[in-house]
Amino acid sequence: MKRTFGILGVALVTVAATLSAQRPVLERRSMAGPRLGLTYAFGKTADSVLQANNLEPILSQFGWHFEQQVVPQGGGPMFVIQEVFLVGAVEQRTAIPSASFLMGIRMPNGFEFGLGPNLSPTGSALVIGIGKSINYGGVSLPLNFAFVRSPGAVRMTVLVGYALETTRDFGR
Repeated sequence: MKRTFGILGVALVTVAATLSAQRPVLERRSMAGPRLGLTYAFGKTADSVLQANNLEPILSQFGWHFEQQVVPQGGGPMFVIQEVFLVGAVEQRTAIPSASFLMGIRMPNGFEFGLGPNLSPTGSALVIGIGKSINYGGVSLPLNFAFVRSPGAVRMTVLVGYALETTRDFGR
């Protein structure tokens, strides 16, 4: 019995080693960094909330962007997960927090698309983001547009910032 298990164990280890040798090496990058921008809010519900709080429809945005991307060996589209935490309307003597969680794809040319949930004091919504990241000497310079839709309200946001790239290899 021990000998059968030993031969079976060696066979399993050999198969696993062969499969892992054929598995592509993945690279995971973290692209965290600051963000700033502007949001324009409109719609029946948005107008009511803005008026009730004596706010203008154009709001500043300041925050931090966390990002993880998986880059398949050999290039191609990257799979991206982004967490964006913002505080808006500080110029209007208030602080409106929001958090977005987007899942998407970034093409090799830097064009990106993602969508996911957004949470703010007025409730939850769907956020759709598109943008372009320019790589400049290991620094990513993103320009992103986000559309947040909830019943009776739409928020359109433009964000800029930078991120320093940190890399970790997975695989072999």
